[in-house]
Amino acid sequence: MVEKSTEYRKTKTLVTMGPSLEEDFEKSLEFIDGIRFNMSHANTKNIEKYLDILNEKNIAKLMDLKGNKIRIKKSNFSELVENQVVKIGKDILISYIPECIEKGQNILINDGKVKLIVENVEKEINARVLVGGHIKEKMGVNFPEGCFPNDLTSEDIKNVKFAIENEFEYIALSFVRSETDILNLKNLIKENSGNCSVIAKIETKEGLKNIDEILNHSDGVMIARGDLGVEVAIEYLPIIQKNIIKLANEKGKLVITATQMLDSMVNNPYPTRAEVTDVANAIFDGTDCLMLSNETTIGKYPIDSIKTLDNIARVSEGDISKYKQEIDFEEHSIYSGIAYAVEALSKKLNPKIVITPTTSGKTPLRISKFRFNSPIIALAPENIVFRKLRLVWGVIPIKIDEIGDVDEVLEISKKIAKDIIDKGIYVVTLGHPKGEKKTNVIKVESI
Repeated sequence: MVEKSTEYRKTKTLVTMGPSLEEDFEKSLEFIDGIRFNMSHANTKNIEKYLDILNEKNIAKLMDLKGNKIRIKKSNFSELVENQVVKIGKDILISYIPECIEKGQNILINDGKVKLIVENVEKEINARVLVGGHIKEKMGVNFPEGCFPNDLTSEDIKNVKFAIENEFEYIALSFVRSETDILNLKNLIKENSGNCSVIAKIETKEGLKNIDEILNHSDGVMIARGDLGVEVAIEYLPIIQKNIIKLANEKGKLVITATQMLDSMVNNPYPTRAEVTDVANAIFDGTDCLMLSNETTIGKYPIDSIKTLDNIARVSEGDISKYKQEIDFEEHSIYSGIAYAVEALSKKLNPKIVITPTTSGKTPLRISKFRFNSPIIALAPENIVFRKLRLVWGVIPIKIDEIGDVDEVLEISKKIAKDIIDKGIYVVTLGHPKGEKKTNVIKVESI
């Protein structure tokens, strides 16, 4: 239960599990809302040991599928130098050679730090080094102009089934290129009786091109600025980020901003001024959630990084009303209508809290998009929905046994309101009649 005068962070934090965080795992639980397991490095056996405590603490679990990420399997060179000619497929073995590779196309290694150009394609790919640098096994390789398979790998399918069996709240799909990728994953989840929400990771040119249809079918989006910053000219990243956040919010979808949020804290106890500004701007743009990756997997200061993210978010969101974007929902649904109505009441009545029972999480998610000051108390009877809401901006989920009729909900809401506020107006959204599983009524109450 929420205590009176409790200060809470509205912007949610998602951190990646790795060797650094494992050492101080329990310390982190006080400051985080979700844990990401990166299946490019994690395995299900290792994950199992964390599930009980994550569920006990009601921390959201996100499985980030490995997907068809191309990586170096073996290299005869540890260092590439300018003008050196190498054979991809012989000198440097990679996990997958995409189709459609032609002369003049680029090959990028280690987030674009090493750059090659294709000179010709025979049995192997002959490429000349344009920008040299250190390379090693498992480093990522990008072919910005190449063609890629869209199918889930056998390893992905195995991991999805594990996520379903263990009630993961979210599954993130890497290298999404079209709505087909999302629908394939959703069908797999449905076939296995799962209730995991699907997060589309936008990190390719093709994904950007098809962003509208991808967002129509996904439950949320992760702006994966690492690979995306390799696929497109890096100077366009700020504009792309703002556009994706705006579009996702207009579609009422969860937004996660990721990659290098506090990258300097991998090796230093303090962030740069630029990183602090980047985090704040993501909040002002309308992200629901901020994600740490290297900071908590291989960084020297994982807990300091999490606390720093927490502090920046608390300060920045205090001024969000000055910078927030106007929301114009693309879909004209009951969920959107209720959210508009709550926002209008918020402007006129300044309620202390908004209480919204939910079976799917859609109503509190839509309401949260308006970024008003009132805490949004979401009453959820299902554990998986309860934990999904941990990643939604401004929402405090509370577990209840079931959603009853209007009178029962009003009585529960009144008890909760009294625990949180001493006096004032509060707003309750309701579903009528009982069992319809839709929100279609708003009540204004007071203490």
